[in-house]
Amino acid sequence: MPALICAAVIGAALAARVRSRPNGFVPATVLRTPVFLGVSVLVCALSTSYFSLLYTVPRVLEEDGGWDPGAVGTAILVALLVGSAASWLLAASSPRMSRAMVLAVLLALGALAPIAAAVTPWAALMLVAAGVSVFVSSSGQATLSVYAANSVPDAQRPITLALFTLCYQLGGAFGPALSALLIT
Repeated sequence: MPALICAAVIGAALAARVRSRPNGFVPATVLRTPVFLGVSVLVCALSTSYFSLLYTVPRVLEEDGGWDPGAVGTAILVALLVGSAASWLLAASSPRMSRAMVLAVLLALGALAPIAAAVTPWAALMLVAAGVSVFVSSSGQATLSVYAANSVPDAQRPITLALFTLCYQLGGAFGPALSALLIT
């Protein structure tokens, strides 16, 4: 809750700043670009899901599954390595895919991973969900950043990529907070 309150206050301050200086550090034209807004919200959601599962799955495996910490660490490491390696495949093949197909893969798997982790009684499926979550988060950051950058004029690409990356990193803050809410 404190993270959400801080984000709302900072968002309001940023909105006031953008209104008073539309061509300032955060250009109003970038914030009004639908593609940028859509992919930034999506990458934040995917990142939030990933970081939430990153903290939740090991704890559930240890506390509810009776796994020892070494087994949890090894299993999570393997799941995350496989998911990260697979993200290279989507990022590399995305230029040959339609934008709709890339978004469909990210949205479908991005929704499926936390749902599967939440409802499954099986540790193996929970580990797969963690791997899929890092896959969509990492490949989403790689592919969606290109969409964000291509949605604005060349002069605004650096700030657009910085703001897009900030949205990904916000997921790194929201995810553990969400995990804490879910576990307690």
